[in-house]
Amino acid sequence: MIGSAPPRAVTFDCWSTLLTQRDQETPKRLRAEALVRAASELEIRLSMPEAVEWVRRGFAFHNQAWEQGAETGARDIARWIFRELGTSASEIEAQLCREFEHAVLQQEVRPLDGARRTLELLAERGVGRALICDTGFSPGRVVRQLLEREGLLGFLPVQIFSDEVGVPKPSPRIFEAALAGLGIEPGDSVHVGDLKRTDVAGARRLGMGTVRLRDEYDDPSDLPEADRVVDSHRDLQVILQLC
Repeated sequence: MIGSAPPRAVTFDCWSTLLTQRDQETPKRLRAEALVRAASELEIRLSMPEAVEWVRRGFAFHNQAWEQGAETGARDIARWIFRELGTSASEIEAQLCREFEHAVLQQEVRPLDGARRTLELLAERGVGRALICDTGFSPGRVVRQLLEREGLLGFLPVQIFSDEVGVPKPSPRIFEAALAGLGIEPGDSVHVGDLKRTDVAGARRLGMGTVRLRDEYDDPSDLPEADRVVDSHRDLQVILQLC
């Protein structure tokens, strides 16, 4: 539950909680172009619309695995696409994986309004801070570059990514890794995220307080709700007793 004083630690989801993607079409285009080139090396001709659809289907494969609690990433998506195309080539697959991973670096990514201030206030009050991020096309090492570029990484001394832990949320393991890094018990912590299935359910299972941030995405599912629901980081700062 959320108490009347700041918790000893706050953990954060990444996308739609701290960072937002302003231009999602650029990485889609870059990944499709990369697939066209990779397929050409294997003497497979793909048009751009066909490549866009294959990338979409590859990400749908990842999402299905994610919903089932399995960890997959760019390498798995590239391998799945090649397999569905009836081919395989480890060197080309590895190159395609790299291009899939780095495409996000070419798009406009920004912190949500107030996100940096939330982290600053927590740091000023000595509250522990950690990131708990599920990954997809972009692994933890790439997301760290985005967080650094936007001036947030230094406020997150503990960074936990599903591709590095081996499981996505809501697995207890990924939350436990963050709490262990902070040296905090679940009851002394609050997790902030946008999804009920992963953020709310996973944190609650361990006994953490939960806040759902619906600034950018308002989860419409009928799953159990967080302890508190806020519309902005300003509202989050208020309920965490930071201002």
